[in-house]
Amino acid sequence: MKRIQIPLLIILALLALDQASKIWVRKTIPLFKSSNLIPSFIDLTHVENPGVSFSLLGDAPDAVRVPLLAGISLAAVAFLSWYWIRNRSELGPWLEAAFVLILPGAAGNLIDRVLQGTVTDFFHFRFGETSFFVNNLADIYISLGVVSYMIGSIRIHRDERMRNGGSGGGT
Repeated sequence: MKRIQIPLLIILALLALDQASKIWVRKTIPLFKSSNLIPSFIDLTHVENPGVSFSLLGDAPDAVRVPLLAGISLAAVAFLSWYWIRNRSELGPWLEAAFVLILPGAAGNLIDRVLQGTVTDFFHFRFGETSFFVNNLADIYISLGVVSYMIGSIRIHRDERMRNGGSGGGT
């Protein structure tokens, strides 16, 4: 069985970095205040997102939205943790990295939802005057984790195809 200490330490470090960055933003940057980090690409903008990606469900009443989103997030973190721990001996490095990135991202946004009722976002991505989205470190971890998962899945599929004679066609 693979050792779990190092991945757990990485998860905890990423979670701590996410939470520390959000605390810093909430304490030092006024809501909706924006400053340029990388011209025409990234601004530092404090936004509190009551919903999920692209503010979906953000207009729902707090009494519905917060428990619903926190419950879904908690279920996702619990399932992903269970699946990762149960199957990690069979995961290659790309899939292992996916879980090590996605878990602190999902947990970081869950902590925000439970403690704040919103998720603190602050990296405002744009191209020139066109705004795309505002996110946080947890969102970046999740995005990188999904990319790692896709790479790992493609590699597994490719390796299986090679073991089965290299054909990609049907029977």
